[in-house]
Amino acid sequence: MCAFKITLINRIMKSKILIALLGLIFFVSVTKVNSQTDPLKGVMDAVGAPTGVNELLGQFIGGIKPSAFTSGKSGKSDVLNMLSGVDATDYLKYASVAGDLAGSLKETAFLPDWANKKDGVLDQLTKASSIADVAGGVLGLSNFINPSSFSKGFKKNKSSWTNALNLLSLVK
Repeated sequence: MCAFKITLINRIMKSKILIALLGLIFFVSVTKVNSQTDPLKGVMDAVGAPTGVNELLGQFIGGIKPSAFTSGKSGKSDVLNMLSGVDATDYLKYASVAGDLAGSLKETAFLPDWANKKDGVLDQLTKASSIADVAGGVLGLSNFINPSSFSKGFKKNKSSWTNALNLLSLVK
């Protein structure tokens, strides 16, 4: 009788473990399917819903000192104004704004290696086929800007800005 109880208890425990395992597998598969249907949702949840390319590009342009622009404050304002009214999914317009930004900065605003890498970064922007490509191009551009060209406020928050842009660059 005792052996029968032990066998019964073992079967019940195995059944509970199996049910828990199947429930976990079901939960993971449903979660995975939902995250695959809208990849941008996961990114926006991570960086915050209002944070998109427009806001990140605006923060980037705003974080560059006016003295880094060939036309000074008016050059900076001109590039910032290009962002107004751009549709959130218009990756071609964002790529154009990023390219215009690179063209409106003084050579001294860039690190010395920019001269060797300029064509590759600008090529990435002109060949962008998604918001992710634009985000990657803007990241590339930001890596070649001399840190002295950034405002103190942007320098302080650059890592969180970079993380948000990195997440957007992963969305294909």
